[in-house]
Amino acid sequence: MIYYKRKLPHWQIQGAEYFVTFRLAGSLPIHVVKSLQLLRKKYQKSITEKTENKKDSLRKFELKIFKKYEDLLDKCCTGPRWLEKPKISKIIKDSIHYRDGNKYDLYAYCIMSNHVHMVFKHIENQEIKSSSESLPPITRILKNLKSYTALQANKILEREGAFWNVESYDHLIRNNTELENIIRYTIYNPVKANLVENWEDWQQTYCKPIFLESFT
Repeated sequence: MIYYKRKLPHWQIQGAEYFVTFRLAGSLPIHVVKSLQLLRKKYQKSITEKTENKKDSLRKFELKIFKKYEDLLDKCCTGPRWLEKPKISKIIKDSIHYRDGNKYDLYAYCIMSNHVHMVFKHIENQEIKSSSESLPPITRILKNLKSYTALQANKILEREGAFWNVESYDHLIRNNTELENIIRYTIYNPVKANLVENWEDWQQTYCKPIFLESFT
């Protein structure tokens, strides 16, 4: 397992299943982001080497922080909403599907107006094993995906500057029950945000057919 930390902690295993989320730059107020970062730092300082199940405690806390971010993003109170533009969302969809079968086995995704959820199984291959790049595999995939889509989206928007927020959230999925819950969470995001009554009505949602029986 690879442990990687920038502002967010990342536990990454090659060939494992993941839930990832990335959002637009400026999609949350700076003072809100700073307050949540401060909360994270305080909690991390409270965790010592003697703390029982240290990793589990950190994971549970990061999930709580993620849900706070998610609730704020769903409200869309501030920041850009470029992903609701059809031309922009198509770039994102095409880029996600382009990597399916090569970088990952795509299970599901949902493109909201200011953030994206993805669920997939990482495909371990020789390219990743032999790469000299120091970034962990999932971080590398997201960096490539975000860089390309940012470039193409900015061309359409006729703008320059950051398109995506630098940090992304990635969560290692541990078992089938958690996988099913996360896929359900992903495709039902527009329903939770009161945008549609049925998840199938959101055009920017995808679920691999093999999983659909659980949600019909």
